[in-house]
This record gives sequence, structure tokens and C-alpha cells, in this order.
Amino acid sequence: MKKNADVISKHEELVAKHIREGNTDEAIKSLLFLITKYAQGQDFETAETLREKIISVDPMALTEAIKAHEIIERARTSPSDKGHMEIWAKLYDKLTIDEANTLFNDMQDVVFRPGQAIFEQGGNNSNLYFCNSGQAKHLYTKDNREIFIKKVAPGNIAGEDTFFDASLCTTSLVAIDKVKMQYLDRDTLNRWRHTAPELEAKVRSFSDKETKVHDLLKKNAMDRRTQKRVGLPGRVLIKLVNEEGVPIGKTLRGNMGDVSVGGVSFHINVKDRTHAQLLLGRRLHVKFSMPPTMSYVERLGLALGVRFNGPGSDDKDDYSVHIKFEKMLGHRELVDAEKFQKVVAIQR
Repeated sequence: MKKNADVISKHEELVAKHIREGNTDEAIKSLLFLITKYAQGQDFETAETLREKIISVDPMALTEAIKAHEIIERARTSPSDKGHMEIWAKLYDKLTIDEANTLFNDMQDVVFRPGQAIFEQGGNNSNLYFCNSGQAKHLYTKDNREIFIKKVAPGNIAGEDTFFDASLCTTSLVAIDKVKMQYLDRDTLNRWRHTAPELEAKVRSFSDKETKVHDLLKKNAMDRRTQKRVGLPGRVLIKLVNEEGVPIGKTLRGNMGDVSVGGVSFHINVKDRTHAQLLLGRRLHVKFSMPPTMSYVERLGLALGVRFNGPGSDDKDDYSVHIKFEKMLGHRELVDAEKFQKVVAIQR
């Protein structure tokens, strides 16, 4: 709390300094920063006083006054949401007061609806996204198969690989639910070279802490190559789970594909492709039987891949879903299942 009070005090001193020097643009930037701090701390009276001060500093700053009003109303109507300053406190702690003001004021708000693409694999993206609420998922598409790579949640940055270095997107980023983000466009970097020359390096250093998408792509490919997979007959029961890992909602039925110590694949029949894709990145509860005892195995796992098997398959609505277990199977279970399958095949 003391650290937060110190930050506010320094910004208040900076506002007074800028006003004395006639630097109204910088004074208003600091005022917007302070308004956000006070609004997210539920001190709306002080936030409103500072909003009025914007007009007294510059009667023509109507855009900034409207932005201040929106900040206050957003905090007033969503008091339970973590505020931007709280979510990104570790980033702002690394910046000088002027750099913090610059970063905050250069960010733009954007909202994505569930299922909306934020950027697409193979396309261009020149924005750096800061997730404030909701969740999105990185998907990689290859050979008609979509693979879940990682989730983006509040406090995560996305798009850093194409923002700092010119390259095409290696994955698609798709909103899972309603996602509220702020973003910087690449033109911002050119301005910073003159106004805040050290800011780019600090933001890049912070974003480097994110797990890299290309590293996860390599790991995903390696896991599939190193884990032996055994084909299994039978049915599988699938349910979504809540945050506590408790199964919820209707049971989805599918046919088993194969199993490894680390995961399972199965086939489902879905008319609408988007419904199958909604499973990607979700935690699921799966229940299936393992030979030779045919006892039930229950596992929680993450849906990493959904592959459309039509039109070449027997069923044009057939999809295969690939799950990574949170708790691995024992190697002995897999060996016994494989031996049993071989015996059955010989007897046929």
C-alpha cells in the first residue's frame, strides 16, 4: 500500500510541476494516470475532481475529459474486476513516472467477442496486446488439424513476436469468452525513440518472460514423437469441468482412438464445425475403459487438438479430439493394454 501511495504522490507532484511549466499535454497524461489509480481504488470523489481539473488545465481537452469519464464509469460499474494498474503493476514498477504515463496513454482499448480472431496464422499483426479480462487461446493449424498451444489470461501479453520483429503470425489467437484488452501499435515504437528512448527495451524485457509460442510448438511435436500410442476400441464419455475440476453440463459421447501415458484421442460426431472447435483449450473430464481388465479410467485433461476428418472419412461430421492428461497413466497400464490388443488381433 505504501508503494502505491508513493507512486500517486510522485504523479501528483509531476502534475503540479508540468502545470507550473505550462506543459499541459504532459500534465493531462499524468492526470489520466492518477484518475485511473483513484477510480480503481474506488475513490471516485478524487477521480472526479481530477477529471474536472483536466478542463481547467486545458479547456479544449474534451477527448481526454471524456476518456477520464469512461475510466471512472468503467471502474464504478465493475468494482470486482481487477484494474489495469493492479494487473500490470510489475510492468509499471520497472518504469519511470514519465515512461509509465507514456505507456498508459499510448494504449488503446479493444474488446473481442467469443470465437473472434484477434490475429490469424500466416497473417500480419503489428499490435502488442495486454489482456485485462477474459481468456483467449493460441491455435496452430496443420493438415486440417487445429492444435491448442497455450492460453492467454489477464496479465499475459500476446503478439510480441510480430510486434518487435517483423514476421508473420505462427499461430492464430482466438477469444474463448469476452476478452478486454489494450494494445500498442507498432508506430508507437517510432515515437518512443524520441520521447521515451528506454521504454521499448523495458517493455520487450517484460514480454520476454512470456512462454514463447515457437518453444511450445517444438515441445508439442516432441511429446507426440516420444510417447508410444496404443489404439483402443470402445466408447469414451466427455464432460466440461469448472475451475475446481468438477464435471459440469451434458455428457458428450465419442469413440476411442488411441491412448498414451500422457493423453488420449477420440472421435466425436458434430454437425457444426465451430462446436467442435470450442473444445480447444478447455479442461475436460474423460472416462473410458482400459483392457485387459476393462476397468474405467477417469482423467482431467486439456484439449490440445481438434482435427476434421471429413470429407475423406466414412462420416463427414467426424472430428478427432486430442487430450493431454493432467495426471499421466502408468507405463504398466499401457503395456498391458497393448499386449491384450495384440492377442485379440491374433485370435481374429
